[in-house]
Amino acid sequence: MSAWTRRLSSRLLATAGPLVAAIVARKSTEQVGVTDEQRSVTRQVEHARAYALAHGWIVLDEYIFVDDGISGAEFRKRPGLTRLLNALRPRPPFQVLVMSEESRLGREQIETAYIIKQILDAGVRIFYYLDDRERTLDSATDKVILSIAGFASEIERERAQQRTHDALLRLARHGYVTGGKVYGYDNVRASTPGLSSGTHRAPARRVINPPQAAVVHRIFQWSADGWGITRIAKQLNAEGISPPRGAPMAGLRPPSARCSTMSCTAGGSSGIARGSPTEGVRRPRRLARPPIASRSSSRSAESCRTNSGMPHMPRSIGGRGSSCPRPRP
Repeated sequence: MSAWTRRLSSRLLATAGPLVAAIVARKSTEQVGVTDEQRSVTRQVEHARAYALAHGWIVLDEYIFVDDGISGAEFRKRPGLTRLLNALRPRPPFQVLVMSEESRLGREQIETAYIIKQILDAGVRIFYYLDDRERTLDSATDKVILSIAGFASEIERERAQQRTHDALLRLARHGYVTGGKVYGYDNVRASTPGLSSGTHRAPARRVINPPQAAVVHRIFQWSADGWGITRIAKQLNAEGISPPRGAPMAGLRPPSARCSTMSCTAGGSSGIARGSPTEGVRRPRRLARPPIASRSSSRSAESCRTNSGMPHMPRSIGGRGSSCPRPRP
């Protein structure tokens, strides 16, 4: 019997009454080609709760850890996962952790394996309700199986990123919105029959918003007259002009906030003046970026352009997070 098994056995024997079960649920931002079980954290919590109750375990709401809309490659900015790991010290208040499958913890095999080890070392048992299986690391075989499962999850994440990019690229080439709002345009859903389905909304096109378009014309006129970005931002704030997302502005905001209204060339943020109507088609994100020297000339600006086929909308170049170079002013 391993040291972990001895610790767990003594702890379970000392536990009075039914075991307390915690639940982990996560839904990625990438929703192309995923199963129905992975599309909703609510469904994951409901099924995990039913699984725990069927085994006679108690589920308390404070021990339900949810990360909604967070990629499986993210392990730092995850409130649910952070709460879970913090709850393990000095002694976890639950004895069982239930989730649909291993990928709910993450889709990067090294990080995920280390998190599983921390949970098991704290004396918490892990169960997957989809195949009614307990995760253990008592033998070399168990560890190999964990590595293979982690490898499969990471491969699926990379494929999902590629599917998402391809889907957005198809939308952009047909003149549809690939995400976000752009000042000067309204996102209008297509009414063409057959474009929407029970699980996917119809794509949207950008239609010029006349009042906002007048503001955009004024911005470019001010720029042509020699106004700087700071002066233009002050004028927009004085007139109460809202940024693309419609948030109210009170007085002059700090430079990082003004970037949501105007474009900051240093920060690379897109706003009223610089946001491209079809911006949003980006290459899949990488965990580690290559050296600057190797990526500086990796892709030409022409290869990154996507023609929307609509004369009133400029061709897009990948925005923040893209390997495509941004246009020069």
